[in-house]
Amino acid sequence: MVPPCPHQQIIDLYHRHLPELQGVVDWTPKRRSYLQSRWREAAKRQRIEWWERFFTYIHESDFLCGRAKSKDGGKSFKADLEWIITQGNFVKIIEGKYHE
Repeated sequence: MVPPCPHQQIIDLYHRHLPELQGVVDWTPKRRSYLQSRWREAAKRQRIEWWERFFTYIHESDFLCGRAKSKDGGKSFKADLEWIITQGNFVKIIEGKYHE
């Protein structure tokens, strides 16, 4: 049986480990479903410690945290929690696409 997803605890970890990224103001049903899906996809993700390590890993990425210079001289990209927990982006992060 899958334990219930501790949404607020995960949001709190996101805010603690990634303060440079946009904070969560409104936890919409869509965002709730994205996080619920990532939680249920793998047993290892059903532990709050996994999410703490995941956000620490994201913090190491200059690109995801807006520290990388944009190629066209414009505003740097910065991830946010919704972007991070969208399935395609989530997989790319785990696979190391945004880490050098």
